[in-house]
Amino acid sequence: MPKLTDAVPLNLARLWAAEDGMLAWATKVVASEEYLRDHLEIIETYMDCVEMVRRSEPSGDRHVALVGLFLRTFDASSYCLRSAMSGNYTGCAMYARDILETQFLLSYLLDEPGRPEAWLLSNPKASPEKYKPVVVRKYLDDRDGFEGKKRMQNYKALSTLGAHPSPGGLELKRDGGKAIRSGPFKQRDTLEQCIQEAVRVVLPLCEMLRDYCINEVTDGQNLSSRLALVLQRTREKYLSC
Repeated sequence: MPKLTDAVPLNLARLWAAEDGMLAWATKVVASEEYLRDHLEIIETYMDCVEMVRRSEPSGDRHVALVGLFLRTFDASSYCLRSAMSGNYTGCAMYARDILETQFLLSYLLDEPGRPEAWLLSNPKASPEKYKPVVVRKYLDDRDGFEGKKRMQNYKALSTLGAHPSPGGLELKRDGGKAIRSGPFKQRDTLEQCIQEAVRVVLPLCEMLRDYCINEVTDGQNLSSRLALVLQRTREKYLSC
């Protein structure tokens, strides 16, 4: 069995080892703050529920579309937290934006019968206007009576921080002394902010998945029972007036 460094350049192996080693520090930070532990728990609970729904093997184009998108957020949620806790804060922002965009699309598709099927069968090369992110955001804002365009602001903020090369994105590469860093590095405030952003984009998905389970998945009430309890606790503990 060849060693990792037999196939991978030593510098890359060292970099990845440093990312893995950062997890021990980040785990201690999370353990020291109740709200961070709670945030990781609800994200893990959401991901667990997505996996249980996948295993229930729902059939038909509607379910293929919706479960497929929930699974996309499963992967992105895992990488989002892993990036943050590995000292890769830019990567966390990139995955958070992907979660946000998928969250908007799911909300749009779930709003009317037939939409998930139509989206699944649409021609990706044609790029239908109605599925473009800006169109989806406008639809949701009009539906909810939101005039402040907060969806667009959140999307642009995450794009600036992680998805697009920009001066603003360099803030996630600065250490406590404001020096630009390469590779993983310890920055507690940034770690905490990343975890808070991760839970912020996942929370609406928790509600969508819970409702989808209850209304459309066989034994869905049982599958989503833990998610419903943790979601209720989160809202009472952190979001109540």
